[in-house]
Amino acid sequence: MKTYEYIVVGGGPAGIFSAIYAGSFGIKTAILEKKNRMGKKILVAGSGQCNITHTGEVKDFLTKYGDHGKFLRTAIYKYSPQDLQSFFKDNGLELVPREDGKIFPITKRSVDVVELLYTLCKKYSVDIIEECEVLSITHNDNFNLNTSLGDFNSTNILLSTGGITFPQTGSDGQGYKFAKTLGHKIVEPKPCLTPVYIRDYPFTELAGISFKDISISVFDRDKKINSSKGDILFTHKNLSGPGILDNSRYMKKGNQISFNFIDMTAEEFKEDFIEYTNAHGKNLTKTFLNTYNLPERFIKNMLFEAEICECIKISSLTKKMRDNLGKLLTDYQYEITKLGGIDIGMATNGGINLKEINPKTMESKLVKGLYFAGEIMDIDGDTGGYNIQAAISTGILAARNITKSK
Repeated sequence: MKTYEYIVVGGGPAGIFSAIYAGSFGIKTAILEKKNRMGKKILVAGSGQCNITHTGEVKDFLTKYGDHGKFLRTAIYKYSPQDLQSFFKDNGLELVPREDGKIFPITKRSVDVVELLYTLCKKYSVDIIEECEVLSITHNDNFNLNTSLGDFNSTNILLSTGGITFPQTGSDGQGYKFAKTLGHKIVEPKPCLTPVYIRDYPFTELAGISFKDISISVFDRDKKINSSKGDILFTHKNLSGPGILDNSRYMKKGNQISFNFIDMTAEEFKEDFIEYTNAHGKNLTKTFLNTYNLPERFIKNMLFEAEICECIKISSLTKKMRDNLGKLLTDYQYEITKLGGIDIGMATNGGINLKEINPKTMESKLVKGLYFAGEIMDIDGDTGGYNIQAAISTGILAARNITKSK
């Protein structure tokens, strides 16, 4: 049996950074990674360019995790986006921001990030044990881990096995099984940061059209469960874009989603319509819609959906036609039929119940020496580097607590 002071289960960003931090303080540390290479989640981040964090102050970061930003307060204040950028610069790989605030390695190569982390693990004598699948974990005075490569023993362990999305990287939900065995409750996991599918999808011909900063609302029957502003993108078969991806955590099959494409109420649209008709009644309806700077293809689509001929003058529209058009543009509700699955969701909503984790240390409130970090917990961030930052910050916070005893 191999014995360590700290065993990290799962070699993603949370686990690797936690191990490096602990190793730098002389803690005898090992990473157990069931894949043939650690850092696979990092390799696919940002389409292989590794969007590792985002610009902005910590207080702004904490608004990017749905209802759970408060839980991350200590972790991200103690290891901020600025600290992460300094870490890479000090180790010879500078990070640079893009215009949209996303931060990448200057080389735009995820592999450079992973290679640096391998180098640092070696520098601090962290044992990387790959192709090592953990089969079970038991706890008495210490933790005993039965694996495909034999048994391991440790005073402290970190579960950083990720969620259920991108299972090809190793995140297949196995960590939840270990946490349940050790007494923890799991909030049902589901994919998030994922495209959304709606019934009788009407935007196939509009693939590629996007809208900036429009109002998005989600309803469960008649109850509004979330509203926000964001960018959306029509694809050939679903709704995407940051505004959809970021809010997918609030959505489920059977909900309704609506958009306000013109930033006004249906009543304000009606007033606009009447005023324009009184002044320019001979103009075509599509000419009126052009005043809202809407894409031409979108205007044609809206007219088709409202059953209005493109060649009809605005003064010829009936009240019903006008109201139908106004509803489509300001608050028409589309039924959600499904969300993208684990193969395309970029993060997991749900996981280890946060009530059972100390946010100041990431240690279990139920089992001493058991820590959690990253996506295995019930935390998910917006698109743009927020999830990797949260993973790294929570991983380092866990290691900080362990090193206090040194």
